[in-house]
Amino acid sequence: MLNERLKNLRLAKGLTLQQVGDSFGISAASVSSWENGKNQPDSRKISQLADVLGTSVEFLINGSSTNAQTDHESFALQVPFVSWQQLADYQKAKLTSQMVRPLHSTLSKVSFATRFPGSNDLNWTQGPIPVGSLIFVDPKKVLQSDGIALVKLPNNQFDLAKVQMQAKSSGFFMKLLGTGDTVHSEKEASVIGSIVEWRISGII
Repeated sequence: MLNERLKNLRLAKGLTLQQVGDSFGISAASVSSWENGKNQPDSRKISQLADVLGTSVEFLINGSSTNAQTDHESFALQVPFVSWQQLADYQKAKLTSQMVRPLHSTLSKVSFATRFPGSNDLNWTQGPIPVGSLIFVDPKKVLQSDGIALVKLPNNQFDLAKVQMQAKSSGFFMKLLGTGDTVHSEKEASVIGSIVEWRISGII
């Protein structure tokens, strides 16, 4: 669906709703209405969206591309799939993992994919990344405000965390999607990498 591709691409580029809106001189709410399917951008805006999001009009509209170079590059940039249960030793698990291909992101060679299981915490509510989504993690991508990262907690558990703001000294304050708790990226959570792409489908 166009709205899902718009949201996935925006998150993959690390852009906020307002940053995309600023490209058109419109509000974040207007961009949000495209992403939740209430409205659709006209053809002129779709062309501009392709430029802003670094993709093609064809991909935005039908989810595919006939560009042989793009397909070849995507094939070359396959990354290992590591199950959520293997994250504690993901470097080792990557050596024997099957490979998956991102749809529209350029990833570093140390990247990998996993599937987000959600949380068993009683306070957990559905966040920006749905349960069961295939997520692509890039340890080399720099954290950005409003971005989402995979983090390791002191109890050897893993969670996704939304970057809230940079701390005055160093690191970031991050909100855990599982519990809603705010943690410091260098004191209370170890950042594994930034989420650069996610998709609800994604058969391994």
